[in-house]
Amino acid sequence: MYIATIDGGTSNTRCTVWKDGEILGEAKAAVGVRNTAIDGDNHQLVAAVRDTLRAAAECAGIVSEEIALVLAAGMLTSNVGLCEIPHVTAPIRLDDLAAAMEKRDLPAVCAQPIHFIPGVRNAAPETLTSETMRDMDIMRGEETETAGLLAQTDLEGRVVFVLPGSHNKYVMVDETQSIRGCMTTLGGELLRALTLETILADTLNRSFAVTFDADAFRQGAADCAQTGLLHGAFMTRIRGMFAHYSPCAAQNYLLGLLLADELHALRKSRIFGGLADAVFVVAGSPIMQEAYKALLGDQGMHVICAAEQRSLAGRGALELSRRRGWI
Repeated sequence: MYIATIDGGTSNTRCTVWKDGEILGEAKAAVGVRNTAIDGDNHQLVAAVRDTLRAAAECAGIVSEEIALVLAAGMLTSNVGLCEIPHVTAPIRLDDLAAAMEKRDLPAVCAQPIHFIPGVRNAAPETLTSETMRDMDIMRGEETETAGLLAQTDLEGRVVFVLPGSHNKYVMVDETQSIRGCMTTLGGELLRALTLETILADTLNRSFAVTFDADAFRQGAADCAQTGLLHGAFMTRIRGMFAHYSPCAAQNYLLGLLLADELHALRKSRIFGGLADAVFVVAGSPIMQEAYKALLGDQGMHVICAAEQRSLAGRGALELSRRRGWI
């Protein structure tokens, strides 16, 4: 049967049509939940999901009415998405996450019911105290990407899934394949802001690293421990002026600073505490994978780079559907 998966983010919506686990058609729209936040309603998002679903079906050589199962994940389940579905609370097994999917009829989007995968939160809000608030975090979509990564890896024990993006996300999965929680940073957004909108822009050539410079990256990671993130960030300019860093070296130096700061936060997290025995599975672009391999490998940690990342949320949605017994 034909299956459609919808991955809705802050800025983009992606639809994929599958049959027997193979991708037949894909489509993308540069519309996301930020449009709802700006417009005050979700009319633009509804239209984008509808049209993207139809375009993906056309790419697959079918019409959207031939799709038997429609699955949705990501920010589409937020209060600025298609319909709000509450987060489920960690720890949660993938089988229970699959069971928590909720069906909604949204005829303005498609004739078929849509099965929404809820996001995951680290704790129930009513249990939080001033002491435990720093352990709180949330995700919508990354839990589904985690399911997709788990389906393609044969790992035992504790696994940390590293999902770089505008908001870098770290997801802890334990020995029972239960999601224990996540940690989010503004790493991607901060890297973009520093690169394009600060005094560092000229040093960085207003662009991001496309080649990995291990020496400059490791220097940035080391300097973060000695000087802190903010002074270290300004040192990007100093190194450009007086150490004659090329734009590529400066870009890698800044990336090392940011990721080292994130690793420090990860080590302090009570959700992730005791990382020595964990395997890290890193998604993202090749340069981000190289950066994490260097950072984590230097700490003696076991790092695996995710191989298959095309429509990762879609693969996760399929895995949860299998666990639900639908396919």
